[in-house]
Amino acid sequence: MALTRWVRLHRRLVARGLALVTLAAFVALLVAYTDQRQAAVGGIGAGAFIAAIGLGVVLTYRGSGVVNFAAGAMAAYVAYVYNDLRSTGDLFLPPLPNPLPLIGTMLDGAGIAHVDMPSIPTRVSLGGPLDFWTAFTLSLLLAALLGLLAHALVFRLLRQAPPLAKVVASVGVMLVLQATLVLRFGSDVESVKPVIDPTVTRVAGVVVSENQLVVAGIVIAVATLLWIGFRFTRVGLATRAAAENEKGAVLLGYSPEFLAGLNWMMAAVLAGAFGILLASINTTLDPSSMVFLVVPALGAALLGRFSSFGLTVVAGLGIGMAQSWIELLGTKPWFPKADNSPLPGLKEALPFLVIVLALFLRGRTLPERGALASGRLPRATQQKHFATKVAVASIAAAIALFVLGPAWRVAIITSLTGSVICLSLVVLTGFVGQISLAQMAFAGVSGFGLSLLATDSGVPFPLAPLLGAGIATLFGLLTALPALRLRGVTLGVVTLAAALAIENFVFRNSEWSGGIEGAPVPPPRFLGFAFGSNELSSWGDGKVPNPWFGVFCLVVLVGLLLLVANLRKSSSGRRMLAVRSNERAAAGAGISVVGTKMLAFGFAAFVAGIGGALSGYSVGTVTPARFGLFASVAFLVFAYLGGIANVWGAVFGGMLVTGGLVSTALFEWFDVDTKYTLLVAGTAVILATIKSPEGIAGAGRVQISPRPDAAGAAPDAREMDPDAEAQRLPDSLHVATSVTRAKVEP
Repeated sequence: MALTRWVRLHRRLVARGLALVTLAAFVALLVAYTDQRQAAVGGIGAGAFIAAIGLGVVLTYRGSGVVNFAAGAMAAYVAYVYNDLRSTGDLFLPPLPNPLPLIGTMLDGAGIAHVDMPSIPTRVSLGGPLDFWTAFTLSLLLAALLGLLAHALVFRLLRQAPPLAKVVASVGVMLVLQATLVLRFGSDVESVKPVIDPTVTRVAGVVVSENQLVVAGIVIAVATLLWIGFRFTRVGLATRAAAENEKGAVLLGYSPEFLAGLNWMMAAVLAGAFGILLASINTTLDPSSMVFLVVPALGAALLGRFSSFGLTVVAGLGIGMAQSWIELLGTKPWFPKADNSPLPGLKEALPFLVIVLALFLRGRTLPERGALASGRLPRATQQKHFATKVAVASIAAAIALFVLGPAWRVAIITSLTGSVICLSLVVLTGFVGQISLAQMAFAGVSGFGLSLLATDSGVPFPLAPLLGAGIATLFGLLTALPALRLRGVTLGVVTLAAALAIENFVFRNSEWSGGIEGAPVPPPRFLGFAFGSNELSSWGDGKVPNPWFGVFCLVVLVGLLLLVANLRKSSSGRRMLAVRSNERAAAGAGISVVGTKMLAFGFAAFVAGIGGALSGYSVGTVTPARFGLFASVAFLVFAYLGGIANVWGAVFGGMLVTGGLVSTALFEWFDVDTKYTLLVAGTAVILATIKSPEGIAGAGRVQISPRPDAAGAAPDAREMDPDAEAQRLPDSLHVATSVTRAKVEP
């Protein structure tokens, strides 16, 4: 007990001691073995690029308080612009697709009119391939413009928004940029001309690539210049002042908007420059790998507390070198194997493990910003006549499953499955305020678990999907452990790293999940009744998918909707909302914050696991790509668009998923290809965070003040919004009010 108390009181000292011991052990290995040194040095280049993206993340946070999840996408976008200039001499211009021809296609597809709309050029020819410095300069100018537009059109308007809105908007920007690259250049790998001569040199018996040393030196020099600029220049000092106390900076005559825009431009230029260097050194470019680089970069920025350029560079270099070292360990005979190959995913899991350990030991990580004002989360309102509305909607959906053709049945089933996964985000993020980017990973754990249980162990339906969801619940509870000490954007970063670790460590392990090819899922059967998605039925038109499988998905969704709606009205739901409003006040009112968070994470992971099982049954197989990182990020966008704090929002979010009702309607009625779904969703969620944070489900709610009653007094605000009172009362009072109301209200 005394030792535990001492560790709690001296947490920072313990953290530094563990870091020094780990570093000493690592250095000892490098000194003792040449191959260990070679492996670690081989990761300097990768670590330098991680550090460079991390520096851009720190810049945007110090300048505007936004954790830029789109930093890697910005680097990839600028790299593609540079490569186009170098190879063809064409300057790639947005928008994509051309909006006017798209409108013409929609009018023609709907049978309204045939109009030849003019095309807006998406490229400008500069007369042939350009040399390096001209292409590099033009690309960085466009990067500066990209950063300025991101600030001016998106994040400047979200200065007073809650962290969730900023995270979702940042994710939306990432999806827009990545979807634009895929639509413009495709998913194939492109070749890039090298810039730095890939010669090698020998230092202390270790072969080192000179281009890696050059990039590492540039990163260190940039970090040094940033440190000098923020410590000794007027703009840097003003940015630091605004970060610590924005109100005070305004009173001193500094413009936080100007400072934020300047830092966004600098961060975009920094990301673009190193994106070009990375593509030139690798001599290849694709629209995914550089985007994923933001995960370890966010880890490096977190270790630097989103404020220290030096610590961010050290952490980035360390992560890159450690990942390279793990690759060497994979060649050792004692290293764990999967199908006679090194166990996959450990390299990708390293940033997650480092982040969790460091944050758990250090406690609070993100420095607080003195904003002028802070917005609130979307309102988690109770549903009136919910069962009646669900019954009417269910009857309509059931009729549609038997009446409509196969394409629409697929869309309905996809939307039903997507609604279940969105519902898990309603519970976790909407009710408790915990930002999670790993729900699709939990769904994938359940799907792969279902495949193993049903095919290898012969576990029958419905026990197999329930056990699969139980496995997802265990993963959710493990992910909840960092949430006991973290919240907000920091937790979002951790769950993003967890999603990437699960994808590489679990989904791509051939022994556990079948590897990249995926794993089969046998169709469900119960009491001799076959209702698998790919099984023919005498009902309907006799084509797949089986409408009875759609009815099964509908029954599952309805049951979960009613369960979550009752959870919102229960005392547990009141406790969740109290924790969402203020954790310290909730604890002061006698609410177990730890228990509430664990309950929310476990229940949300179970719901996501049910969605993963339904997804596996609907397709007949589960693959890593279906439950990968982009899928997890996209589902946060869909849930937010639908209404992340509203039970009906999960239904609307499910309609928006790729292949769902909305994308199918656009394709069938207006001839709009489903490949535009992520681009449209990313754009829509950016607009929603600015104009309609309540989502589709809350769009019809009255936004104006209520009319006064006969006595001239306004009605009780609690009748309009149960959370409105919590937003106005002092922290020490609103939780007690919520709990008291939970005890006296039916």
